Amino acid sequence: MKAIVLFSGGLDSILAACLLKSQGVEVVGLNMITPFHDCSEESRQAAEEIGIELVVRSFGEEYMQMVAHPKWGYGSNVNPCLDCRTAMCREAKKLMEEIGADFVATGEISGQRPNSQKQHQLSLISRESGLNGKLLRPLTAKTLARTDMEREGALDREKMRSFTGRNRVQLISYGRAAFGLKHIPQPSTGCVLCENSYAPRVRDMLKHKDVPTIWDAKALAWGRRLRIDENAYCIVARRLADCDALDRLFAMPERSRCVLLFPHNYMGASVMLVTDEAPDFGETEPRISEKLAAYIQTAGSLSLRFSNPEKYASAEGGPTVRVQLGAAVEFIGIHEDPEVEKIPIIMEANRPEKSKETLEQGGEQNAESAPAEAQAEVGTEKGAVPQDTEESQTGDSNAV
Repeated sequence: MKAIVLFSGGLDSILAACLLKSQGVEVVGLNMITPFHDCSEESRQAAEEIGIELVVRSFGEEYMQMVAHPKWGYGSNVNPCLDCRTAMCREAKKLMEEIGADFVATGEISGQRPNSQKQHQLSLISRESGLNGKLLRPLTAKTLARTDMEREGALDREKMRSFTGRNRVQLISYGRAAFGLKHIPQPSTGCVLCENSYAPRVRDMLKHKDVPTIWDAKALAWGRRLRIDENAYCIVARRLADCDALDRLFAMPERSRCVLLFPHNYMGASVMLVTDEAPDFGETEPRISEKLAAYIQTAGSLSLRFSNPEKYASAEGGPTVRVQLGAAVEFIGIHEDPEVEKIPIIMEANRPEKSKETLEQGGEQNAESAPAEAQAEVGTEKGAVPQDTEESQTGDSNAV
């Protein structure tokens, strides 16, 4: 038999692969890169260590559509965990059909993650992905309904495990005892969509763009993000790595419309201004509208705000920035503006309170309280005792 194992390179997915290998299953790992999380290098190293083939694929722009409008809602921040898990399982199903594998397996554990791994949610993912009885969670299989492979006797259910909940220590002990694992990977930092400090940036993106692109997602990761108004925001570099990243982002043909400002006669912060007022990529004779000119002045003032005054106060003729507009370059004088001090940095973890009206209408849906259709799908087999299991663990946040 051959199985596709969603493989992050974390402890859970390593153990799921090892458990199947111990039953004589040929394992092919699949690592999915999202615009917000890339653990492909870790998965390559882990796949080599345990001796399995690995396929690495990336989601396209359809992933951003899912992030913007998740069918099953968000978790505690802007993490559409149920939709993301389902999307990964669909990709695994495609690979399964491409190479003639027999089923898909993941390192998911019942009760480990409150937003995607309760039993009714695991059942929902099986159905929504189209895998149904072809989706196996070997580390928690004894607490779930039998899969097709177990019913048909192709896999020995007694050799499956019944882990539930969160306790990494016992899972590590199992891995060392059962498979002689010497290298235990550290828990993953996980997807940034779950992070309190990152979520405000994502919410700002989703609020001002109905269907953001992968480029928009990449731009979230760099510098300080400050919104000028409903139609424009700036990314202000904090360090050299940010400056290099802004160069790369500006050079991408698929980028949103933007302008790049570099300090010309002073040492200071580079700024990317993102606005539909900016010229298209590669435009050789861009026109600077009155509104774009005002935005550029604001962006220049932000550069000064985050620069050392001693570095630009002595600039001959006043501070000047080199401005890249499309394929053209212009040099524009800028000045300090006390008004830019009022523009907040979008990085605080303060989440807006939901109004009473929003709550009454259902508001933003938390995956923990999924729709009734999802809640109804418990997915446990008759006789299983999910709460009274032999072991529990926590594992890595991207263990799929």
